[in-house]
Amino acid sequence: MKIGIIAPFYNEEKNLPIFYEEMMKTIQKIGNPDYELLFINDGSKDASLEVALNLQKKDDKIKIIDFSRNFWHDIAIKAGIDHIDGDLNVIIDTDLQDHPSVVVDLYNKIVSENLDMVYVRKIDHWWFLRRTFTNVFYSLIAKLSDIPIPKKVGDFRIMKKSVLHSLQRIQEKSLYMKWLYAWTWFKTWEILYQRPPRTQWESYYSFMRLFSLAFDGIFAFSTVPLRLATILWVIFSILGFILGIYYLIVKLLDPSFYVLGIPTIIVMLSLIGGMILLVLWIMWEYIGRIYKETKNRPLYTIKNIYE
Repeated sequence: MKIGIIAPFYNEEKNLPIFYEEMMKTIQKIGNPDYELLFINDGSKDASLEVALNLQKKDDKIKIIDFSRNFWHDIAIKAGIDHIDGDLNVIIDTDLQDHPSVVVDLYNKIVSENLDMVYVRKIDHWWFLRRTFTNVFYSLIAKLSDIPIPKKVGDFRIMKKSVLHSLQRIQEKSLYMKWLYAWTWFKTWEILYQRPPRTQWESYYSFMRLFSLAFDGIFAFSTVPLRLATILWVIFSILGFILGIYYLIVKLLDPSFYVLGIPTIIVMLSLIGGMILLVLWIMWEYIGRIYKETKNRPLYTIKNIYE
């Protein structure tokens, strides 16, 4: 049995040697199977690539994909998926928040219970705003998507070759890997893991970047926002009809009744204008994604592959 390990990194020069040592301890604990450690350099600006190359000199089972620039985490994972073919395949970050020792539990679970994929549900101590945003996001997703998405689950997982091959066939440009794992609909299970704080660097996912990823997930896997246009049309049609009937009845009952036309028109036009702009924005989000797909550019560009 061969274990494939997909390990993307970005500015992790201090963590890579520690990560490698811990991963080798894990390999020993699961019986020293054949393995391939695939590093993906996602456009690091520090000496991370040089550190990875030095590790490769000591271990010929290390392979390194060097991106031409930073393509972000999900695309780096997809590149790893495209270039590995283990019987069991692990996806793990190198920042040591997802500790390599947990791979032992993942391995034992998937082998003993003959599962297709086992993922890690994180127990995080996030700051209040991010925790609130995350809870709102997953609640919204549960209502918008037909695919159940596990809460507080990242990319840290182990999967069989059948799951890997399914993910390799996906060629979407707007990737949201957490959704794609669930979309494959294989037999999965979870283990719980309390994440430690980062040892060296803060996450390079800013709040706005996380917000953008949330929208990518919603628009990539749900057409419910498109239906908002129909819902708004029905609501404003009903409101307009009710308002018209009200003014007609009042005028018939009291011919001296004076309709305050200008304020009413201003309020209604403002509301309708805002709704129109909202619907247009939703439509352009989908059209923009269609445009990206039709250009058919490669998802990532590789400067070099070190084998």
